[in-house]
Amino acid sequence: MSRPHDLVDAVAGLAPAAVLPERRAGAADRLRAPLRLVDALPLGGARWSALVADDAGAWLGVPLLRDGAGVRRAVAGDGVSAALLEAVDAAGGAVSAVSAVEGSGFSLHRLAAQEGDPPGRSERALAVDQTHDSVVVGDTVVVKWSVHLSLGAERPPAVRLLRHLAEVGFAGMPAPVGWVDWRSPEDPGTGALVAVLTAFLPGARDGWDWYVDDLLDHLAGGRTLAAAVEPATVLGSLVGALHRALATPSGSEPTPVGAATQADAGRWHRRALATLEEAFVLNPGMEGERLRARAESARAALAPLAGVAPTPVTLVHGDLHVGQVLRHDGGYAVTDFDGNPVLPPSERSLPQPPARDVAGMLRSLDHVGRVANRRTAGRQVGPVDEWIAATRTAFLAAYDGPLLDERLLRPFEVEQECRELVYAARHLPRWRYVPDAALAALLPLPGGC
Repeated sequence: MSRPHDLVDAVAGLAPAAVLPERRAGAADRLRAPLRLVDALPLGGARWSALVADDAGAWLGVPLLRDGAGVRRAVAGDGVSAALLEAVDAAGGAVSAVSAVEGSGFSLHRLAAQEGDPPGRSERALAVDQTHDSVVVGDTVVVKWSVHLSLGAERPPAVRLLRHLAEVGFAGMPAPVGWVDWRSPEDPGTGALVAVLTAFLPGARDGWDWYVDDLLDHLAGGRTLAAAVEPATVLGSLVGALHRALATPSGSEPTPVGAATQADAGRWHRRALATLEEAFVLNPGMEGERLRARAESARAALAPLAGVAPTPVTLVHGDLHVGQVLRHDGGYAVTDFDGNPVLPPSERSLPQPPARDVAGMLRSLDHVGRVANRRTAGRQVGPVDEWIAATRTAFLAAYDGPLLDERLLRPFEVEQECRELVYAARHLPRWRYVPDAALAALLPLPGGC
């Protein structure tokens, strides 16, 4: 592996916050110094793509720049993302080329040749709230750096899905350019996705921005209910097209469709119940009390999961919600195929029922309404509820995926809200109000409390 001695020493001297994106620096308290340089890919001009581990075994992907006598995490404008794009573009003379870097565990994969003039070296940060760190290079390509690395022996879900979708000609996503991964030369069973490169979509905003704004505009009288609901129809068609593409055989995925076994169904049920119990434990306040009051109805809603085998399963997005849908100057596109971040890496690529994605999107439409309701100080409850019901109906009417088992929608929706409570308790406490309100509507109690 490539670990220049001076770089090893420089990384060992960094504080954990120094290797995280600025907006994620608050997570530094979960890292343990000293840091250790695992491997580094030289990109020229004192620029590196590095793998760093903390003293507790957490792994991080870090674009590094030598700055004077030391090093620091590179930011947009430092040229590291542009240098990585150049390296990927030079991976080989043919599409789907791969170039293993001598002396390290890095591999550079080019999925599509660049069209037209190569992008310039200009860089700017993509200012969205995400777990990754994205940089736009030359207003042409987005380099999405993985921050917290998930180690595993399997191909990362993003690589598997992007390659398959490109092979079957799915156009409803940013065109994939390539990716960079790493595999331990000493232990081939240990690997990670370092970065994904996709085409930049001008004017792109994710659904937590554009759909909340659409609804707020409707609530303020700026657009009709029909106009505010119409994007849900587009989303239904887009997700249906995605699922048809995922279920289509390709060179890399010749048999993408299967059937769940009883063991699969039992695992889904046990995991859902465990998520419910975890939500109880992590939410001791009023939100937890309201959830506990619904414990019996929640368990009843989850019970059908145990008996759905042999329902169809196939490749799915795995973490689908409105935030994963970009509205851009040319339309709409699904993005971020990294799988469910709360699952172990070994499970993120397992075939799933398409209902998993549909339930996630339905819950996120509900969540858009909860966010808009909060921003209007609760003065628009009736119109918000009307919009939520109408968007759900519009989405399902437009969805035409081939393998949807509607029996799974309600249990997966209840499980998703429990996951949202767990996520909020662990990472984003101010989000608790969203699944709290959504569960109250999903599992109403006698008397309406």
